[in-house]
Parts: sequence; C-alpha cells; structure tokens
Amino acid sequence: MQTTKPCSPTCAFFKCGRKALQIRGSRPWCSFTNDYCDVKLCAFLQCVRGKLVSGNMCGLMVKRLTIDKLRPEDFGIEIKLKGKLAKRLGEDRDIV
Repeated sequence: MQTTKPCSPTCAFFKCGRKALQIRGSRPWCSFTNDYCDVKLCAFLQCVRGKLVSGNMCGLMVKRLTIDKLRPEDFGIEIKLKGKLAKRLGEDRDIV
C-alpha cells in the first residue's frame, strides 16, 4: 500500500484560503496565526486541482486501486434459436 504525504506549501497547487501565506527565508509563514505554516493543523488549506484528501493529505500522490469483482464468465446468457435463424446456423440447441 502506498503512503500519502501531507500537502506542502511549496507545491504549485497549494492555496491558502485566508491568503495569509508568505515565504520568509526558506520556510512558509502564516500571517494569520503569526507562526510557521503547519498544514496538518490548518483549516484553510486548499488544493487548486481539488486533490486534497482527508487529513490534509496530498491526493496527487495516491494511485487508485480498483478490483474487478465480476468477471465476464459470471454472466451466462442463454439464447434459444428457432426457425430460419437456427437452420441458417445449423444449430437447433441453446447457445451460451
């Protein structure tokens, strides 16, 4: 199973809902809380691409896993042929 990373303020798709994000030195700064930007606790975090999953985790790093529960063999269709069509095919029995 693939682990997800928290969203990062340095991501190109990161957006602050309060428009309070500033870069001071090399670290992101939140002028609303007057502290370093902590994406794990932020309630105003937004993703421009809409890929934010619960817990402020980045959904761009998650690959979707799909499992086919039904196979084509599970669908058995019986067709009875009668008359001219059965004579053309040379069969007078059920086709599966």
